[in-house]
Amino acid sequence: MATLRCPTCGHGFESQFTPAMPFCSERCRQIDLGQWLDEEHTLPVDIEKHLEEQANRPPEDRFDDDEDSL
Repeated sequence: MATLRCPTCGHGFESQFTPAMPFCSERCRQIDLGQWLDEEHTLPVDIEKHLEEQANRPPEDRFDDDEDSL
Protein backbone atom coordinates (compact mmCIF):
# COMPACT_ATOMS: atom_id res chain seq x y z
CA MET A 1 0.00 0.00 0.00
CA ALA A 2 1.28 3.48 -0.86
CA THR A 3 1.97 6.10 1.76
CA LEU A 4 -0.09 9.26 1.29
CA ARG A 5 0.36 12.76 2.73
CA CYS A 6 -2.42 14.41 4.72
CA PRO A 7 -3.40 17.72 3.03
CA THR A 8 -3.94 19.35 6.46
CA CYS A 9 -0.88 18.37 8.50
CA GLY A 10 1.42 16.79 5.91
CA HIS A 11 1.77 13.59 7.97
CA GLY A 12 2.41 10.43 5.96
CA PHE A 13 -0.14 7.62 6.46
CA GLU A 14 -1.41 4.40 4.92
CA SER A 15 -4.81 4.90 3.28
CA GLN A 16 -6.17 1.55 4.46
CA PHE A 17 -5.69 2.55 8.11
CA THR A 18 -7.72 5.79 8.19
CA PRO A 19 -11.49 6.23 8.21
CA ALA A 20 -11.04 9.89 7.22
CA MET A 21 -9.66 9.67 3.66
CA PRO A 22 -8.01 11.73 2.24
CA PHE A 23 -6.95 12.92 5.69
CA CYS A 24 -4.85 11.05 8.22
CA SER A 25 -7.42 11.49 11.00
CA GLU A 26 -10.87 12.79 11.84
CA ARG A 27 -9.19 15.76 13.54
CA CYS A 28 -7.49 16.82 10.29
CA ARG A 29 -10.76 16.39 8.40
CA GLN A 30 -12.51 18.68 10.91
CA ILE A 31 -9.72 21.27 10.67
CA ASP A 32 -10.10 21.31 6.88
CA LEU A 33 -13.89 21.67 7.15
CA GLY A 34 -13.44 24.58 9.56
CA GLN A 35 -11.12 26.31 7.09
CA TRP A 36 -13.73 26.00 4.33
CA LEU A 37 -16.48 27.30 6.63
CA ASP A 38 -14.31 30.23 7.74
CA GLU A 39 -13.64 30.92 4.04
CA GLU A 40 -9.90 30.39 4.42
CA HIS A 41 -10.27 28.04 1.42
CA THR A 42 -12.31 29.17 -1.58
CA LEU A 43 -12.88 28.17 -5.17
CA PRO A 44 -11.80 30.69 -7.79
CA VAL A 45 -14.72 32.54 -9.34
CA ASP A 46 -14.64 35.02 -12.19
CA ILE A 47 -17.35 37.42 -10.94
CA GLU A 48 -17.25 39.64 -14.01
CA LYS A 49 -17.79 36.66 -16.33
CA HIS A 50 -20.64 35.35 -14.14
CA LEU A 51 -22.37 38.75 -14.07
CA GLU A 52 -22.00 39.13 -17.83
CA GLU A 53 -23.52 35.67 -18.41
CA GLN A 54 -26.41 36.52 -16.10
CA ALA A 55 -27.02 39.83 -17.86
CA ASN A 56 -27.20 38.11 -21.26
CA ARG A 57 -29.78 35.52 -20.19
CA PRO A 58 -33.54 36.01 -20.53
CA PRO A 59 -35.12 37.23 -17.26
CA GLU A 60 -37.18 34.06 -16.73
CA ASP A 61 -34.01 31.92 -16.77
CA ARG A 62 -32.21 34.07 -14.19
CA PHE A 63 -34.65 33.25 -11.40
CA ASP A 64 -34.57 29.50 -12.06
CA ASP A 65 -30.81 29.32 -11.37
CA ASP A 66 -31.09 31.38 -8.19
CA GLU A 67 -33.53 28.88 -6.70
CA ASP A 68 -31.27 25.93 -7.60
CA SER A 69 -28.25 27.50 -5.90
CA LEU A 70 -30.02 27.84 -2.54
